Amino acid sequence: MSARPSIRVGIVVTVAVIAGAVIWLTGRNDGKKTAASSTANVSAQSLRALTAAIGRPIYWAGPQGGVSYEFTETSDRRAYVRYLPAGVHAGSTKPFLTVGSYQFANAYQATADAARRPGAVTVPVKGDAVAFYSKTRPTNVYMAFPRENVQVEVFDPSAAKLHRLVRDGLIVPVSANARAVAVQTQPVRSSPAGLKRLAGHLSRPVFWLGAMHRRTLELSRSPDGRVYVRYLPAGVAVGARRPALSVGSYPLASAFAATKAAARAAGTVRIRMPGGAIAFYAKARPTNVYVAFPGVDEQVEVYDPSGGGAQRLVAAGRVVPVSS
Repeated sequence: MSARPSIRVGIVVTVAVIAGAVIWLTGRNDGKKTAASSTANVSAQSLRALTAAIGRPIYWAGPQGGVSYEFTETSDRRAYVRYLPAGVHAGSTKPFLTVGSYQFANAYQATADAARRPGAVTVPVKGDAVAFYSKTRPTNVYMAFPRENVQVEVFDPSAAKLHRLVRDGLIVPVSANARAVAVQTQPVRSSPAGLKRLAGHLSRPVFWLGAMHRRTLELSRSPDGRVYVRYLPAGVAVGARRPALSVGSYPLASAFAATKAAARAAGTVRIRMPGGAIAFYAKARPTNVYVAFPGVDEQVEVYDPSGGGAQRLVAAGRVVPVSS
């Protein structure tokens, strides 16, 4: 943001205007130094995976063409999504469209109260959300949504563009757009040989946990290239809407770096892995473990409805490409 210093991994910085405005809104003492826990240049797909791993609402302005997304989470759990034009790398000091998500109790009421103060200008938004900006800083809009303990700050160097984004209802949780990529093809029964043929056809790794006794392999794919392998217990039909051990393979540029950055976020737990691989899960969602391997542009998600099943399988080194 124009007055927000670049936030880099391992560097202690002061969050200036973006934090200072929240002090004015909520009365919190946010003048302390804030250490960034992670900053990464990621794709929209990896941003969705990061948000799922963190386990709380992160807002953005939706997917846009010709950009990448800089994701930053600070040690006090503030999250920022910045839209970087092609060729701009994470950490750039230039001002671009940025959406900050700040979690705190009664965010909606605090923001609604601030919107009524002198000098505040209300921005009409769809639904029951509240949004406003200060006359002295029209490039920063503050928003909140009913029943969400999150305050959202949206910045753009162009105030006109910013206000249009807010008015059009384009500021949404990252997960709200997941439906567009989560529609899977019809699940089919598969075999180890069938999974290997698919990996060869796709010319990319497809991960699994190896063959399991008395488990049926179910294969499904999504339009954006995700591949899901489910292990169905005896008696469970293919396509049944029942939670089951699953492995998702997600094509993702710089998957290792993105997953490593997500593993540093607050509330995550690392799992020791052989061969330099990285794995973690969120304390709020221990059933889902995220894995990445050096030099492989694929992020893997292992899900098991039982408490620590996915964690044990990952720690045991069971996550491998089907060609292994």
